[in-house]
Amino acid sequence: MTGIKVLQIISGNDTGGGGNHVLNLSLYSKHMFDCIIGTIGGGGLYDKSRELKIDTVKFKRSATYDRHILEYIKKNQIDIVNFHGPKAFFMHYFIKNKIEIPTIATVHSDFRKDFLNNKIKYLLFTPLSQRGLRSFNKYICVSSYIENILSHENFTGKKFRVNNGIDFNGINVRENRECIREKYGISQDDFLYVNVARMHPIKNQMSLVEAFGIIKDKVKNVKLLIVGDGSEELKLRNIIIDLKLQDHVILAGYKKNAVDFINAGDVGILTSFSEGGAPPITLLESASVKKPFIAPDTGDIREIMDKDSIFLVNPNSIEDIEDKMKLAYDKREYISKMGEKLYHVCMEKFSIDNFCRQYNEIYTKILSQK
Repeated sequence: MTGIKVLQIISGNDTGGGGNHVLNLSLYSKHMFDCIIGTIGGGGLYDKSRELKIDTVKFKRSATYDRHILEYIKKNQIDIVNFHGPKAFFMHYFIKNKIEIPTIATVHSDFRKDFLNNKIKYLLFTPLSQRGLRSFNKYICVSSYIENILSHENFTGKKFRVNNGIDFNGINVRENRECIREKYGISQDDFLYVNVARMHPIKNQMSLVEAFGIIKDKVKNVKLLIVGDGSEELKLRNIIIDLKLQDHVILAGYKKNAVDFINAGDVGILTSFSEGGAPPITLLESASVKKPFIAPDTGDIREIMDKDSIFLVNPNSIEDIEDKMKLAYDKREYISKMGEKLYHVCMEKFSIDNFCRQYNEIYTKILSQK
């Protein structure tokens, strides 16, 4: 043990890629450093952290939250505070001069687009999030794409980079393929595309559904399963009705163990306009169960992935999305080999040990320069 104690500050209801990133870091880093997850309020992340028996503390949303956090830092002899997400960044803006230990921000997404799902929030919270981010002088970027955005927007602090990783050996499929398919009325002969993502404009599920509608008219026995929830759900439901896809597109909602649904499918798919983390967690989960993946040609994905292990798609083109979905379908008898290759590529490059080691090196370097 190094003895380093890190407080990870994040919104208690962050159940997306950022939340999973923090859960993985806290759960698997114990042999390198100690993490405590400090959630801003409760929610799905707070509940899951407690369920996983991670050391977790909930800070209530109140005018005195700064006093409680500062007292907690001193009482528990925290060495570094790592902030994640807009709420945490803005909190740092107010307490940065009161914290006597190093702080750092992990930037999980393009902060300029975090609030595209709500015009009022976009206009109000985007500048507040940027103000919070600018209150740091050290940043952990989850891809070179994010690092380039920070540089382009004139963030002058020290920047580190960390690629995502998961515990491939610890992935557990709790509900098998047959059970999932039976539960959602998907036959064993159906070719199933699985999209795991929150329902947010940046995830571009509207184009995904439109492209699927084109595929459905060309081939038989295809279905699309979307796992997630969010602000775009009503719009998605309406387009599914407009395109008469109710019997072919299934909205499963948010699920704690999304890998069950990935395993039940034939190919994973993301059509996001932007992906902060490299590679996306859902791509790694697809690799863990040896399923091939259709990935958006955004950020670092083209550079860090073996081109023969994934299908790359232009998220701005419904025609290209449809083309890659059709290509996967046409190769359905052979794509299991792509799933195998994806598994081996990701096992080598994006293991949980590599992920935690990158953080350990960053924390150690920061403390050595105090």
